[in-house]
Amino acid sequence: TIAQDARQANDVIEAVLAIDRKLILVGLAGAPLLDRARAKGLQVVAEAFADRAYQSDGALVSRRQPGAVLHDPALIARRMVRLIKEGVVTAIDGSDVRLDAQSICVHGDSPAAVQMAREVRAALSSEGVALRSFAGAL
Repeated sequence: TIAQDARQANDVIEAVLAIDRKLILVGLAGAPLLDRARAKGLQVVAEAFADRAYQSDGALVSRRQPGAVLHDPALIARRMVRLIKEGVVTAIDGSDVRLDAQSICVHGDSPAAVQMAREVRAALSSEGVALRSFAGAL
């Protein structure tokens, strides 16, 4: 994937630089892609995936494995509150994984994506977390 593959990452970084150096590259929190992009002078935003399971090393669980995609909007909302407040998510093996993320993604191909996004937003708001565009905040 682009998050890990140096050739793919470098190709995307070079394409972004060729189009507009002011664009912000959004990528998986902890992925080498983000470090490569920073080194080339791009602004980056690290993204956490609300509806995906993580391995203990911070990588995403393969969609081919059971439990890789999360479906419970309430659980997803609780996970994202914990991520924002404590900087961790619970990995598929039960361990805590530290993630430095400035953005949260809910995949649109999940049947309950809209409900998930609403619940994440409501849970974060109820915890006093201010939501804002990262584009104007960098």
